[in-house]
Amino acid sequence: MKTAEIYIGTTLRGSAKGVGKGIYIMQCRMADGRVHEKKAAVEIDGATESRLVLYCLRDSLARFQYACEVTVYTESTHIAAAINNRWPETWREKEWINSKGAKIKDSGLWRDILWHLEDTGHILKAAAGRHDFSIWMRVNLPRLYAPRDIFGEVDETSLNPGNDWIGRRIGEIGYGRE
Repeated sequence: MKTAEIYIGTTLRGSAKGVGKGIYIMQCRMADGRVHEKKAAVEIDGATESRLVLYCLRDSLARFQYACEVTVYTESTHIAAAINNRWPETWREKEWINSKGAKIKDSGLWRDILWHLEDTGHILKAAAGRHDFSIWMRVNLPRLYAPRDIFGEVDETSLNPGNDWIGRRIGEIGYGRE
């Protein structure tokens, strides 16, 4: 079975709601040793960090056409715990009600993710916390125009607008200023 990694970053943190941007980077190692990489971004109004991560996860899984062992890297500890503890399967069995009797938020996204896993035979696991692309995503996501269609490819030049700011500390970067 092939292996793949999905790195997800968002502009929102925790339960804060608003217009948020999310990005994912998919990487698969080819038989010849090359790494195949795809990037896509989304912008959603009324989103939370969890919802953005779930949108990115759902749509990245939809891109695979064969079974993979997929590792998802996200800073959302809640989403990572849900994946690793297999909570969505339990929620589905209980008709999307949690152990406290409350309706599961974003159950439609979780349902789609489970459908992709079952349809393709993916094995999914998650790692919570900062990942290899965390800093890059934090710097570039606020500057990125993210189309609402997550399947739109992200142009490399829009993600790497120039080398003039590389090397400066992140705190010194003024978004929108030269």
